[in-house]
Amino acid sequence: MNDPALPRVKPGAQILIVEDDPDSAQFFKALMQSEGYEAWICHNGEDGMARLGGQAEYDLVLLDLMLPGMSGWEVLGQIKSDGKLRYIPVVVLSAISDKASALKALEMGAEDFLTKPVDVETMLTRLRVMLRIRTLYEDLISERFGRQQAQRTLEMRRHLAKVMGGSDKVQEMADILDNVVATDTTVLLEGESGTGKGLLAEAIHRFSKRAQRPFVVVNCSAYPETLLASELFGHEKGAFTGAIKRKSGRFELAEGGTIFLDEVAEISPLTQLALLRVIQDRQFERVGGEKTLTADVRIVAATNKLLKDMVDQGSFREDLYYRLNVVRLEVPPLRHRPDDIPFLANHFLRVQQERLGKAIYGFSREALSRLMSYRWPGNVRELRNVVEHAVLMCHGERVEISHLPPRLAQGLEPLEEQPRLEPGRLQDQERQLIENTLTQVGWNKYKAAQVLGIARSTLYGKIERYGLEPSESKPSGQASPRNEIRA
Repeated sequence: MNDPALPRVKPGAQILIVEDDPDSAQFFKALMQSEGYEAWICHNGEDGMARLGGQAEYDLVLLDLMLPGMSGWEVLGQIKSDGKLRYIPVVVLSAISDKASALKALEMGAEDFLTKPVDVETMLTRLRVMLRIRTLYEDLISERFGRQQAQRTLEMRRHLAKVMGGSDKVQEMADILDNVVATDTTVLLEGESGTGKGLLAEAIHRFSKRAQRPFVVVNCSAYPETLLASELFGHEKGAFTGAIKRKSGRFELAEGGTIFLDEVAEISPLTQLALLRVIQDRQFERVGGEKTLTADVRIVAATNKLLKDMVDQGSFREDLYYRLNVVRLEVPPLRHRPDDIPFLANHFLRVQQERLGKAIYGFSREALSRLMSYRWPGNVRELRNVVEHAVLMCHGERVEISHLPPRLAQGLEPLEEQPRLEPGRLQDQERQLIENTLTQVGWNKYKAAQVLGIARSTLYGKIERYGLEPSESKPSGQASPRNEIRA
């Protein structure tokens, strides 16, 4: 999808470099000019603020913390407290790898914190996203929306860039969300497991008019058919064995807010009918109850299956499909948006830094290159787990290749994608996918679960469900030729 209206980094973006070291300042200026940007240098904070307060309008500020006279902290504080300047992205630069300083700068409103010497590719990738968002903000202010709408859109773009990346594909999804978040429209998210559908659903709620009300998540595949209706709609005392008291369902708990139906394809036909009524009439009854309740909720649904195929096969109601499919977003797998990998890896690194209290400030060039070249069959969820593993193994200030899991550290090629299966029963497709993957990894269930992006317990359950057994014709440990897998 190539939207001609998708914001791009404008040629000649205006970059202000506030850096007291002449060599560093000239290096950054040459780097900016090599990207087609215009760059100006100020060697102290006073001159920097004077330029920002002048008639020239800058699109981004590179700000060193250690400045003579007015410090970088003071400059950052003045920029972010000024109504005119606060939406100019600021990238803070420091020669000291200090976690406390990084957190303080981000809390003060800086868009990013980079340690010198900077990794050039990482720096340029991050700047492109910030400049794209800056361009969009200016466009919204001048042409399409009022200031309040533009600021909300800008905040949503920043949030998505933080949790999903800043590639063109993410920006294309953000373009659609611009027109959706302020409404109560039902949204359907389709994509492979682990691509970030839950993060998108949370963003839809977070930037909607329902943001102050509950955001309730229901994993529809986590409940047996007999219990899902009770979970969604609640039940009365004595409605079934074990119902010792009245229970409110998730739709009641989400009143005024948003309910996120994850893995909606797993809902049984009977529950599909009840859900259709909720969407059409905003009414339902508790299991075993007679009183009709109303549901003032927004519905966001997600699935890793193609609902249209299920409709064609008769396993999903056509009328419910069209009720859910008002606005559809296809969330692309991580292998189709490699530009997002550095963003996401650094975001997960910061999360693990705070959780584990480790002073780790980035990835080595070799480690980042390995992350970029990997195919990520488990998508964003797998990347998050890889970064957590690396942080646990790392005892220095940077993540090296040796800290990555063996499949990445040893340069093992991941299984490639298989051709998309012909339309048929989805259970048969899933069975074939699991069987092929197990065969390719020599029935190593641990590795198969990693490739499929599911928990081992889930894999064991599906092996038992489908009655899968190793083929005697192929010795264990001997993998088949690698094919590309599409979940």
